[in-house]
Amino acid sequence: MTVATQQDNLQLLASNLEEYLRADVRSGEFFAVKCAVKNHQLMILTEHPQGVAVDTQHIFTVLQEGLQNNSREYPQEKIEIFLRVVGVKLPYAKRSLTIEKQYITTKQEPEFSNVENSSALTYSPIKEDESNNYLEKIPVSTKLQSNLVGFNPKLILLTVIGVIVSATLAGAYIATRPCLITKCNQLKTAEYLNNSYGELIGKINSEQDLARLQSKIDFTTTSLGKIPGFSPYSQQSQQVALSLSEKSQQIQQVFTAVQAAQIATQKSQLPVSSLSELQDRKRLWRQAIAPIEAISRNDALYEFVQAKVVSYRDNLQAVNQQLLAEDKWLKKITSAKAVSIVAEKREATAKTTSEWQQVESTWQVVINALTVIPVESSAYSDAQKLIFEYKPRLLAVKNRNTNELMAAKAYKQALNAVNLAKRYEQQNQWNAAVAQWQTALSSAKQVSSNSTYNIEAQKLIEPASVSLQQAQEKLNVYSRIQKTRSDLERTCYGEIRVCTYIMNNQGITVRIAPDYEQSLQDSLMEASAQGNPELIAGVNEHLQTLQQALEAISDNADVPLVVYDAQGNVIYERKLN
Repeated sequence: MTVATQQDNLQLLASNLEEYLRADVRSGEFFAVKCAVKNHQLMILTEHPQGVAVDTQHIFTVLQEGLQNNSREYPQEKIEIFLRVVGVKLPYAKRSLTIEKQYITTKQEPEFSNVENSSALTYSPIKEDESNNYLEKIPVSTKLQSNLVGFNPKLILLTVIGVIVSATLAGAYIATRPCLITKCNQLKTAEYLNNSYGELIGKINSEQDLARLQSKIDFTTTSLGKIPGFSPYSQQSQQVALSLSEKSQQIQQVFTAVQAAQIATQKSQLPVSSLSELQDRKRLWRQAIAPIEAISRNDALYEFVQAKVVSYRDNLQAVNQQLLAEDKWLKKITSAKAVSIVAEKREATAKTTSEWQQVESTWQVVINALTVIPVESSAYSDAQKLIFEYKPRLLAVKNRNTNELMAAKAYKQALNAVNLAKRYEQQNQWNAAVAQWQTALSSAKQVSSNSTYNIEAQKLIEPASVSLQQAQEKLNVYSRIQKTRSDLERTCYGEIRVCTYIMNNQGITVRIAPDYEQSLQDSLMEASAQGNPELIAGVNEHLQTLQQALEAISDNADVPLVVYDAQGNVIYERKLN
């Protein structure tokens, strides 16, 4: 590359970077960019007047994007960017960038997206070095320097003044009228944007990405509009501007569809209170589908909008199904009202348990039909009002039906208990008989007074009470006899059988066992032979204890007592007072 070509590229790069700053940075018109190369390293100096507010990070980001989009203008791998206030020698901020090898060898096109997502340029830590002062020296053409030798200084001064004035006027004019010089950066950027539109659309992943692309397109179109009609690039810029405008309008169609879909989605999250709301949602989904449905298969945006078209159509179909469902729910309400009339008529004539069960089933059908109406339906409010009206009727019938069932169960249980009690009496099982008479009496009293079984249950109460009393008396006698026999058995039992007994209605008859009687006689004879009064006293005490025990048994049983010896002679008799 020749020095002149390199200088032209650097000036072009500086001009392009200034365009980026004017486009993307607030007060960007106050920034000036200078470019130079030192030791195969690109040096970029960005200056601005004192007092201009600067977002350093944003400035570096914009310059990085500009460098990436103009990478074909320079071959350097290392770049240093400086920010400086006009009139101040040293810069106050610096950013070092490195261009990766694959970025040079591969043809790279401008990407109108956030540059921080790019992998082509990487940051290096900022270091203060002597290169900060290098950009103070703006390179001058060698040929121009040689032509200055030998001229009269005054002539040179006048010439310089003239050049400065002319350059100032020309610069002011060019600054307001772009593309009057040899190259037109605005058209160059616009053509590339127009030609790479399909590729850029292919990289779009979200509405935000699409909005940023549209912003770039609109900005580029506006820049083309500033090219004067007498510019050699005027006709070409108008054609490119028209093409970009069509692309921007197509993107706007997508946003129009997305906006309608967002409104429809928000409304779909609320319950439906009327059919008109559903019709409004249907209209919104149709508005969302129409703009993007018109995008043909050959358009770059076709693939991007296909998922939305499918989603929007699904939502439209869901609304249509909801409209069909609304008709179904309205018919449910009409049917429920008709069935409620039938339930009222059956309730007015019901008498038996089966009839009350039928009434309950009819009211349950009404409530079930209204309960299934969903909350998002416009019929939901009317359904809830009817449920509020009909549910107490169902609960009342349920209570009445439950009362009848319980009364029927209690009455049946009372009848069964009466039959069992009589059977146990025949078997002299008085404990079981008393328990069944108690059950019969309790069950009969549990029958509700407003049930159809009340009259029959009342007929059981008095006879059951009498039978219970009689059974309890029998049980008392039986229990007393059983206890008396148990006491007699314990008294007559021993190592040698003490006695035998018989108990009947006449009283208790006890007979001393022969072996026991013989044992007592042997003990008395032995005591007499030994002259042992204590042994004799023990035998007499034992006989006295036996007599007392038998007397106590007679008292508890409240029956007479007769005691016989082994030979059948009466040795003790107790009669009732």
